[in-house]
Order: sequence, then C-alpha cells, then structure tokens
Amino acid sequence: MSMGATARRKRTQSGQEIMEFGLAAVLLVPMLIGSFVVGMNLIRSIQCNQVCRDLDSMYIHGGDFSTYPMQQEAARLAQGLNLQVGSSFASNEQSNTGNGGNGLVTVSQIMWIGGPTSASCIAVGGSSKCTNQNSFVFTQQIQFGNGTLANSNTVTVGQCPPAILNSSGVVAIANGSYITDSRAALAGASQTNMQALWQSNSEVGGGTATPLTDGQVAYIVETYFQSPDLSVGMYARYFF
Repeated sequence: MSMGATARRKRTQSGQEIMEFGLAAVLLVPMLIGSFVVGMNLIRSIQCNQVCRDLDSMYIHGGDFSTYPMQQEAARLAQGLNLQVGSSFASNEQSNTGNGGNGLVTVSQIMWIGGPTSASCIAVGGSSKCTNQNSFVFTQQIQFGNGTLANSNTVTVGQCPPAILNSSGVVAIANGSYITDSRAALAGASQTNMQALWQSNSEVGGGTATPLTDGQVAYIVETYFQSPDLSVGMYARYFF
C-alpha cells in the first residue's frame, strides 16, 4: 500500500525540478549577464587609465601626437577599445577627429601666466598688455579619434579655438601671443576648475604641493572610450 502511494506521489511530482529551475533562471541569468558586462567594463576602465597614463608619459618625453605614427601607437595601446585614427596622413594634423570608433584622445599643454609683475607680463609690455594675467592659457592642443564624443565631460580643459593653432597643435598667433590674446585662455568652468585644482590653497596646501608659478606648464592627456555594451563610457585624465 505504501509503495503504491509513493509511486503515485512521484508521478504527480514529475517535472517539478524543471519548473523550479526555470523560475530561478529568470533571476540568475540576468544577474550572470550583468556581472559579465560590468566585469568587462571594469577591465576596459583599467585599460583606459593605463592608456591615458602611458600617452601622457610619452607626451612629456617629447612624443608628437600630431603625427600619424604617434596616433597609430596610441591606437595600438588602446587595442580592444576601438580607438580609430583613420588612414595615413603626411606631416602634422592638429585635429584628426573625423573618425568612427569608440575613443577620443585630447592632448593639451597649458601654462600659468602670473600677475602684472610676472616675467611673462613684463615681457609683453606690462599689465596693460598682459590680457591673460593670473590665468591658465593653452600653448598646445591635439585631438584624435571620434570627435562626436567630445563634450565638457570628456574634454575638461575645454577646446582651444582652432584658429590660433597651427598644424602641430601649437598656439601660433599672428602679431600676438598666448599672453596677450584672450582666445588662448581657458574659458569659463575649465579655467575655474584648473585654478581650483592647481592654484587654490585648499588643493595644494598641506605641504604636499605648491601652486604653479609664472611660466610653468602642465602636460595633460584625457582619454574617453564609449562602452559598446552600456550607454556609459570610461574617462581618464593624467597630468605631468
């Protein structure tokens, strides 16, 4: 009698494990996929930071990123992040941003111009002609990759006006200089943020750093890579 009851119970319970597995899979499969996507983007974020640091190290050691071989090297370092630099070009290009892909690299050199009695201001004739006194100015900017990715979050130093840059990305102003031409100064929030970062006592105090002095420069590389999986991207910025 008991054996018959057991057999009937087994027949009525057949397939229950499949239903339980199906219900569990509804939760577990999305979690597994999500973990994979997040993990891949964490790897990309680490690579983004490493690429940015390597490029800035190359920049401060004389790497000229307005040349195609150097941009090719950047694309090689960013392998897997889909940084595209297009076909070969001769000589120099300050802006090579008409490409597709998921990456954008901005290379900038900025200089601090001191007050009216600084050497920079005296060199151009004093305070009355020193338009950019007590300000950061661009001395060079180069950009390559996918230009549609450029915005205030991916290029935090701002965009230097192309009209004052030569093909190598160097500020070259006819009948003037980055000291006297207001177009060379970092604009708006970019100027405010850089001064807060480099010149504010709250940032450089404590004996660990000192504000930049007149004529000192910072070499900056910013990298941004859009994730192919999510509507977010990986951003990195390094200073030397």
